[in-house]
Amino acid sequence: MDLRRTLVTRLALSFAGLIVVFSIVWLHDLREDTRAEQLAASRLVDLMQAGDGLDAQARVVEVLAQGGLRHVTATLLQAGEASPPAQTSAWLGLLGLSASPVTDHRIALGDRVLLIRPDPNSELHEKLGSSLQVLLMLLVFCAACLGMTWYAVHRALSPVKELEAGLLRLEQGESTARLPRFELREFAAIAGVMDRVATSLNRAREGQRRLTRQLMELQDKERRELAAELHDEFGQSLTAISASAAYIERHAASADAAVLVECAREIGNESRRISGHVRHMLSSLRPYGIEDSGMRETLSELVAAWRPRLPDRRIESRIDDLPPLPAANGLALYRSLQEALTNCVRHSGADVVNVECLNKGTMILLRVTDNGRGTAAQILDQAGGGLLGLRERLTMVGGSFSIQDAAQGGVALTAYVPIAGKENQ
Repeated sequence: MDLRRTLVTRLALSFAGLIVVFSIVWLHDLREDTRAEQLAASRLVDLMQAGDGLDAQARVVEVLAQGGLRHVTATLLQAGEASPPAQTSAWLGLLGLSASPVTDHRIALGDRVLLIRPDPNSELHEKLGSSLQVLLMLLVFCAACLGMTWYAVHRALSPVKELEAGLLRLEQGESTARLPRFELREFAAIAGVMDRVATSLNRAREGQRRLTRQLMELQDKERRELAAELHDEFGQSLTAISASAAYIERHAASADAAVLVECAREIGNESRRISGHVRHMLSSLRPYGIEDSGMRETLSELVAAWRPRLPDRRIESRIDDLPPLPAANGLALYRSLQEALTNCVRHSGADVVNVECLNKGTMILLRVTDNGRGTAAQILDQAGGGLLGLRERLTMVGGSFSIQDAAQGGVALTAYVPIAGKENQ
């Protein structure tokens, strides 16, 4: 059912009912006016045909006592008596009319005279009365129309309260809006949209909870791995350095020079091993060069680091000269490439991966395309913590992220990272 059609139908039926009622009232008034006019005309004829003599005077007095004359006045005067002055009204002056009679008609009735003259005041009062009646009917009609319009609109828009309540339920964290079935097509469409929004919200909330759990698990895992690596790698190297240093300290005066040189060489080797290990760990935690003009080299090194590990796959890359980026933006770009390459290698089964990183003026476009067996719908439905975290990271810096099916098969991951910081956008 259409809202416009519903409103028009209800209002049309209401107006039709009002017109019928006022038509009945108008016909009743017309009937009464016609009867009164006929009666007045009949009595006027009786007056003018009264005849002569005392009997005629009695009939005139009887007719005058009955009243009912319209638009004229009739007065029984003595013979030779002057005509009374015409009654005046302020309305006649406003309308530019004169109160003086147009014609006085005198009928002799023995020793008396019947004076008949037009009465403009009677006509005026009758017109004013009928006009006031019409005006009153018009006011009643307008009031009734407004009332019926308000009622029709109120009935038609009553589902708005249900929609508002559904939105409040969604705002309070409920999984569904719990809306009733609406008859009107417009409200049914809005309810359908709200149901889809509720589904999206539930999916987003579940994804956020899953991401939070995965981030916490990843944080704990990284801490455990870091602790184990510090213990196993650094502990062993530091123990070796400490032992060589202690030997040099105890036997510096008496030890053979070759032994001392060997101890010093061991200390140097272990120090360089620790230094290399520290650089590797720092690169994993936060890549070097993302905050200055070395962003292109940093991304190229990341791509190059994957090639030796994947000798049976071809990784092609095109990386433009990139301007200096804010730290958060540079890290988001680096993590986007890192996550895209990881997903291509682990899940796609592709043998060709193409990396493009282009400078678009105000934005950096990163696109990683593979020719694997995956589809965008599968990846989005099974999105893990890596993609969810990547989306959040890009959103925080004012960027965007999307996955589409590639034209030649496989998928294409596209990320846009602004060159300026979010506070300057």
